[in-house]
Amino acid sequence: MPVFETSVTVDCPREQAFDFLLRPANVVLISPPELGLSFIDPPEIVSLGTRIEFKIQGYGQVQTMVHEITALDHPERITETQVQGLFGRWVHEHAFESNDQGQVIVIDRIDFKPPGGILGLLITADKILEQLEDGFAHRHAQLQKLLAGAT
Repeated sequence: MPVFETSVTVDCPREQAFDFLLRPANVVLISPPELGLSFIDPPEIVSLGTRIEFKIQGYGQVQTMVHEITALDHPERITETQVQGLFGRWVHEHAFESNDQGQVIVIDRIDFKPPGGILGLLITADKILEQLEDGFAHRHAQLQKLLAGAT
């Protein structure tokens, strides 16, 4: 199965970045606007076992997805797993590591399987990887701006 992995170093403590990403409202702030991400009745803060329903604009239509927080190790790791949605598999692990300068390295690893059937002919692994690259470039820039106060 394809795997996407990327990381960004942010000038803030690990706990601050971890706590920031536990809040669905903050995830909306860092997501690319063209994604049209909106959560349906989200909690203020997710916890282990939380299911979050959301909508995104993708592949020419609005998609509804449900992810569950399947691992939560404060302040080291958050894992969300698709339980309903477009993909054959989608597991997104957010890992947080501190470096010697007191910064956090946020590592995102997404293990996915493209949709099956006819849709899978259009939404290929390469296309998904390309969109993830673009989306996470935006996300990382926003994380740095919001958490480190960079301009």
